[in-house]
Amino acid sequence: NTSECEKYACCPLPPYLEDSGCFIEEDDNGGRPLRDVCFHLLKLYSDRSYELDQLLDPRSVTSDALDFRLSWHLWEVLRALNYSHLSQQSWGVLNTSYAAQLESEGLWEWAVFVMLHEPDAQ
Repeated sequence: NTSECEKYACCPLPPYLEDSGCFIEEDDNGGRPLRDVCFHLLKLYSDRSYELDQLLDPRSVTSDALDFRLSWHLWEVLRALNYSHLSQQSWGVLNTSYAAQLESEGLWEWAVFVMLHEPDAQ
């Protein structure tokens, strides 16, 4: 709640935005500011019900909003740690987006593996 000139530290920006100065990058789809994935993990540690959509947003890691590699693997680790409050729709989007990314790279076998994790078998 301080003015811009009174801030003593920059926001925890994703790595690709670190050298861009002390500003808040606004999200196009909801007005939430972008934060580094490590920041989201710390928030999740302090509040087990923290929203996973922000954490798994690819833009918290990379400038390519269609690069779901780390997001998908991070979600699988979180699932193994019994985090389950990601909506089925978000989970499906994560799976299909990563599978499409793999298929476009010619790795269709791995795309099938990813789709085997689909929450809705039908």
